[in-house]
Amino acid sequence: MAEHTAWSLRGRLMGMMFLQYFVQGSYLPIISVYLEEALGFSARGLGYFAAALSLGPLVSALVLGQLADRHVRLERLLAVVHLGAGLTMLLLAFQRPLLSSFLPPDAWLLTPSGQLGLVVLLGLIYSVLYTPTMMLTNALAFHHLRVQEREFPVVRMWGTIGFIVPAWLIESVLLAGKQGLELNQARGVALVVSGLSGLVMAAYCWSLLPPTPPRREQRRPFAPAALIPLFRRRDFLVLVVVSFGIAMVHQFYFTLNSPYLKAILRQAGVGEAWEGRISSVGQIAEIFVMLIMATLVARLGFKGTMSLGALAYLLRYVIFAVAAAVPWSFGAVMTLVVLGQALHGLCFGCFLAAAFMYIDRVAPPDVRSTAQSFYGTIVLSLGFALGGTVAGAVGDWFTAASVQELPRALGGLANQAGVFRMMLDGQVLYRDWVGIWLAGALLAGVCLVGFVLGFPKRQPSPSNCDH
Repeated sequence: MAEHTAWSLRGRLMGMMFLQYFVQGSYLPIISVYLEEALGFSARGLGYFAAALSLGPLVSALVLGQLADRHVRLERLLAVVHLGAGLTMLLLAFQRPLLSSFLPPDAWLLTPSGQLGLVVLLGLIYSVLYTPTMMLTNALAFHHLRVQEREFPVVRMWGTIGFIVPAWLIESVLLAGKQGLELNQARGVALVVSGLSGLVMAAYCWSLLPPTPPRREQRRPFAPAALIPLFRRRDFLVLVVVSFGIAMVHQFYFTLNSPYLKAILRQAGVGEAWEGRISSVGQIAEIFVMLIMATLVARLGFKGTMSLGALAYLLRYVIFAVAAAVPWSFGAVMTLVVLGQALHGLCFGCFLAAAFMYIDRVAPPDVRSTAQSFYGTIVLSLGFALGGTVAGAVGDWFTAASVQELPRALGGLANQAGVFRMMLDGQVLYRDWVGIWLAGALLAGVCLVGFVLGFPKRQPSPSNCDH
C-alpha cells in the first residue's frame, strides 16, 4: 500500500484549493442577478457574459499546460496568472465609476449596449487568465499526492468549502439589511472580494506551494501532440463528447439559477439577498460527496459514478420545474428548491470531479497537465460557452411582454403555471421557468443516455495499453 502524503504538504494543497475556489465563489453565485438587476442585462446578455467566461481557455489552456509540462515551475505560473486575473476582476468591479469619472453621460460605453460589450470583454480577459488555473491546480495536486484516489477528493473538498464561505460572508455581512435598488447596486462588492482574494491567491502560490518543476527529461517536446493517441480510446472519446453536453447542462444552472432564486424569493415577498446562501447548499452537499468519492468509484466504477452524476443533472432541472409550477406554500416550494440545489453535489462530484480523476489515470505522466487543460478546455470552455449562449437564448425565448406571447410548452402547461412577473430595465416582463428548466432537463437526458450506452464498463487502463 502506498505511503500517504505528509500532512504538512496536504495542508498546503488544501489551502490552495480553498483560495482557488474562494475567488470564484465570491462572484459566480450572484453575478447573474447583479448583471440583470443592476446593469439591466437581458437573459441573452447573461448568456453572452457566461459564454465570455468560458471562451478564454481556448486561447490559454493548452499554452499554459505546455508551459507547466515543459518550461515553467507550475506554482510560479499559477502565481503570475492569478495576479493578472485578480487585477482584471477589480477592473470589472470598478469599470462603471471609472468610466463615469472622465466620460460624458451620453458616451457609448455608458449605454446599455456599450456597457454589455465592455463587461463581456473584461469577462473574456478574466477567463483567459483564471479558468485554466482550475485544471492546473488539479494537476499540481495530482503531482504531489501519493494516494491520489483517496487523497484528492479530500483536498478538492477544501475548494468546495472555499466556494461556500464567500456567499455567506458577502450576503450576511456586506449586504446585510440592504434591499431594492440599494441591494442591486451593492452586489458589485462581490467582484471586489473576488479580485482581492485573487491577489492573495497569487501571493500564496508564489510563497507557499511546493516546487513543481516541468518534466524536461521527456522526449516529446510538444505536449499537446501526445494527446492524439488518447482519442483512439473509446472511453476517452465518449467522455469528451458527453462532457461537452454535460458542460452545456451545467451552464444552464450557473447562468439562470440566481435569477430563478430571485424570482421565487420575490414572489414570496423576500427582498433581502439570499440567492448566494441558498445556492451554497449545493456546495455543502458537494463536500459530503467528495468525502465518499473514493468509495463510490471503488464500488460503482467510473461508469457507474459518472452515470449517477448525469442522472442528478436531469433530476435537478425537473425538480426546479416542479417547484416553479406547483401552487404550494412558500415553505414547500423552497424545500423542493433546496433539494434541487443539493443535487449539485452529485452533479459536480460524481461527473466532473470523477472525470478529472479518470483523465489523470489514463493520461501519460509527462502530459497530465496538458491533458487536464485539454479536458478542461472542452468542458469549461467550448461546452460552457455554448451552454451559456443556449441558456441565454432559452431564457429570452421563455420571456415575453405578456403571458399570451410565451411559447406553449407541454401543450400549454407552462402558460398556466411557473410564469413569474419581473421588471427589467423599467419594463414589465413575464418569464416561464417551467419551460426553461425542462429544456435543460431534456439536454441532460440526452447526455445520460449517450454516456450509459457509449462508455465502457471496465476500469481504465494506462493510455499505452489497449482498452
